[in-house]
Amino acid sequence: VYDVHDLYWETGFFQKIAKHHIFENVTLAVISLNAVYIGVDTDWNKDVPMSASSSRDLTDSPIGFFACEQAFCVYFTIEWIVRFCAFRNKCDCFFDAWFVFDSIMVILMVGETWVILIVMEAMGITGGSPLGNTGILRLFRLLRLARLARMLRSLPELMILIKGMVTATKSVLYVMGLLVLMTYVFAIAFAQLMVDTEAGAAYFPSVPMAMYSLIIYATFGDNLADFTGDLIDGDTWYSYALALIFICLAQLTLLNMLVGVLCEVVAAVAETEKEEVLGIKMRDTMTTVLETLDANQDKSISYKEFTGILDQPEALRCFKELDIDPLICLDFADLFFFADGRPTELSFDEFIEVVMNLRESNEATVKDIYNLWKQLKTYRQQDQEAISHKIDSTVERLEKKMTNTYDRLEEQVDNVLAEMKGLQGGSPGAFNMSTSPFQNPNNPMAQTMPVMATGSIARRVTPAVYRRLPKNN
Repeated sequence: VYDVHDLYWETGFFQKIAKHHIFENVTLAVISLNAVYIGVDTDWNKDVPMSASSSRDLTDSPIGFFACEQAFCVYFTIEWIVRFCAFRNKCDCFFDAWFVFDSIMVILMVGETWVILIVMEAMGITGGSPLGNTGILRLFRLLRLARLARMLRSLPELMILIKGMVTATKSVLYVMGLLVLMTYVFAIAFAQLMVDTEAGAAYFPSVPMAMYSLIIYATFGDNLADFTGDLIDGDTWYSYALALIFICLAQLTLLNMLVGVLCEVVAAVAETEKEEVLGIKMRDTMTTVLETLDANQDKSISYKEFTGILDQPEALRCFKELDIDPLICLDFADLFFFADGRPTELSFDEFIEVVMNLRESNEATVKDIYNLWKQLKTYRQQDQEAISHKIDSTVERLEKKMTNTYDRLEEQVDNVLAEMKGLQGGSPGAFNMSTSPFQNPNNPMAQTMPVMATGSIARRVTPAVYRRLPKNN
C-alpha cells in the first residue's frame, strides 16, 4: 500500500513534523477555514455587500481581509516547505500526486498574494491589480477550493462515495442509455398520437420536445399531476394509459434499478475500502510492535520474537479489531517459522500478510486448498522418509545385535567343545561331532538353525553372513 511517509527521512526535524497527526489535523482545519473565508470574502469584500457586484482587489480590501489572505498564504507556504524538506529524495516529490497538487495551489496563491503586490510596488502601480479584476484572478480564487479535495484522505466515507460513483459509471451509462432509448420510442408514439390536441401542442409538438416532456414530467416527476391531468382532460385516454406505462417503466423501474446498482457498487467499494483501511492500520500498529520486539534490529521476526506479541496490548487490540485469534496464530506458528524442520524468519511485510490471512472472516479459496495440499504433501513425504529411516535403523540395529549374540553363542560352543575334548583325553576321535546338537538332524535346534562346517567345528550362520553366502543356481 502506497504511503508517502515511506518516502520521508526516518530521522530529522521536518519528517517528524510532517508525520505527526497534529500537523495533519491542523492543516485540514486551516483548509476548512480557508474555504469558509472564500465564501465570506465573495459576499462581503465588495462595495455593496451581498450584491451581484465584483469583489475588491487585494490592495483595496479592508485590513481584516488583507490580514487573512496573508495568514493563509504564510501557513500554506510553510506547510509546503515542511513537506518538501521531509522527502529523503527530493525527486520523489514529483511522483506524489497530492504534493504536486498542493504545489500548484501554493504557486497560484503566492503569485496572487505576494508576487503581484511586489510587481505593483516595483512598477509604481496604484489603484488596483495590473491584471484588473479579470476572470483569471477570479479563477485563481476558485481554484483554492480545490484544496478541499485533501480532506478526502481524512474522511474515508467521502472517498468511498466518490470511488463508488466512479466504479458505477459504466452501469449508470447503460441504464441511462436504456432510459434515453425508451424515451425516444415513447416520444415518437406521443408525437404521432397527440396531433391536433391541446396536450399535444403543449407537450409533444416534436420528438425532441416530447422527449423533454417525458423526462421532466414523467421521469423526474416534476409537476406530474398537471401533466397527467392535461392528458386525461381531452378525449385521449389512450395517451393517459401510455403515459402511465412510461411512468412505471422509467420512474418506478429504471430509476429504482439505478439506485439499486449504485447501492450495490457503493457497498462493494465500502467493503474494499474497509479492508484497505484495516490493512493500513494493521501495518502501522504491527510495524511499531515488531520494531519493539525485534531484538537484533534486522527488520525480520523469528518464532521467539513472535511469542512476545501476546505481551503487547496494542497488538492484542489490533488482532481483536481484525477478528484474529492470537491463540490460532500461535498454533499456526510452526507453519510460518519452520521450513523443513529448521527455524526461519519472516520480514515484517511477510508476517503482516500471513497474519491477515488468519482472519476468521476470510473465506477459503481454491488457492488456499492448493496451498494446504502442497503442505500436506510435503509433510507426508517427510513423515515417510522419517519412518523409512527409522525402520532401516531399527533393522540394522537388530541385525547387529543378533550377529553379536550368535557370535558369543558360537564362541561359547567352541569353548564347551574344547573343554569336552580335554576331558576325553585330547583324542580327536574321542568326541564325535555327530553328537553335537547342531549336527544332529533329530535335534530341533539343528532343523531351525542353519550351520556350516569350518574344519571340525560347526559355525553358526547369522542373517548377515547368510546374505553374503554364494547362491547356488
